[in-house]
Amino acid sequence: MTEIVKKGFLTIPVSAKRHLLERFGVPCGGPADRILYTLANRLVGNPDDACALEATMVLPEIRFHEDGAIAVAGGLDRLLLRRGSETVAVPVNATVPVRAKDVLLSVPIVRGMRAYLAILGGIRCDALRAKGVSDGQMLLTDGGRPSVLRSANALPIRIPNDEVELRVIAGVQQELFSKEGEAVFYGSAYTYTPDSSRMGIRLSGPAVAYSGGCDGNILSEGMLPGDVQIPPSGQPILMLTDCPATGGYAKIAHVIAADLPLAAQLRPGARIRFRQTDVAWAHVALRRLLLQLDACVTDRT
Repeated sequence: MTEIVKKGFLTIPVSAKRHLLERFGVPCGGPADRILYTLANRLVGNPDDACALEATMVLPEIRFHEDGAIAVAGGLDRLLLRRGSETVAVPVNATVPVRAKDVLLSVPIVRGMRAYLAILGGIRCDALRAKGVSDGQMLLTDGGRPSVLRSANALPIRIPNDEVELRVIAGVQQELFSKEGEAVFYGSAYTYTPDSSRMGIRLSGPAVAYSGGCDGNILSEGMLPGDVQIPPSGQPILMLTDCPATGGYAKIAHVIAADLPLAAQLRPGARIRFRQTDVAWAHVALRRLLLQLDACVTDRT
């Protein structure tokens, strides 16, 4: 058993995204940053799709009721573990053995928006029924001692600062936008507004114009994380992991899978630019990212 002492700003249980349920109106869901989520699971020897905790802005405070191991992947300088009367610093992005009655203290995420906490054996799927964890909640875990200790020699993604360039392929309704509108979209920086969530990032900046006679409304159709919608206001909306399964605004572009983890780590106030690429290079970028993920985990003594 693992106890959530203080949930922090927003902590939710996440597992590998769902598949084949979109036709029922169910979003893909899952971790916003699939790469760091997978890294945390690999550091404790879990399957890549094991349930873990996604923390936003700050880690939760957690008390362990049995021996085990954890790993936190993300942009933190250190972790603090209270063991009896002592508080000790333990490494981030590495396997951390824990003992019964240890308490992982809440610390801020200093780079990026989200970090992932994996527990050896994974969290039982019962936790997935909740939209978020709450103070005092008990999580069922399988526990056990780690057979090997691992660490990440480098994060597989570059956690962005206040500005990032996201690569996109052409959206399915790109032809509905004027040449001037496309030039504005690809030539401008857009600001991440606070009116955003795991469903999508609302951006503020120069309005993107449609071709004559178009206002941005289309018949509702399927939508995926990475789609960039342009509503009648002309202000882009970048869809994230909890985006609806359908949408009725024209899509000018689609952020490639390799860059979605960067978008998930941005904070309100960040500036985003879009750069067009093609499908072939999108595949190359994703393969490179997955190879970096494979190469970054090493065993340690």
